[in-house]
Amino acid sequence: MERSRAASNPTARAEDYLEAIYILSLKGKPRVRELARRLCVSPSSVVEFLRRLAEQGYITYKKGGEIKLTEKGLEVAKRIYERHQVLTEFLTFIGVPRDIAEIDACKIEHLLHDETVERITEFVKKLSREQG
Repeated sequence: MERSRAASNPTARAEDYLEAIYILSLKGKPRVRELARRLCVSPSSVVEFLRRLAEQGYITYKKGGEIKLTEKGLEVAKRIYERHQVLTEFLTFIGVPRDIAEIDACKIEHLLHDETVERITEFVKKLSREQG
């Protein structure tokens, strides 16, 4: 049976953290302060949530050290990142300014059913081929 993002594990908050860690890792070694800035939360909140993610097997982290995604965490992070990218592109195709599209994509990436995202992905690919 297919699942929707809203009903699945990990939580939307965990997905946001994993996606942010993934994005920061593309640019270097993610650190607590960078993650706090990106997620607009306090460093102490980040540390607390990182402990939970580590307990759940999504990351490895030692206080004051580098944050690394495990294979399990990387799988979730990439999936969410790809959803975010395609939703942002879709929203910009329909005329939403990119800055607003980024914000909205972040909000809806967790809520849409996998089938819906798959159809949006196909639509965006088709539009991209037609435009370019």
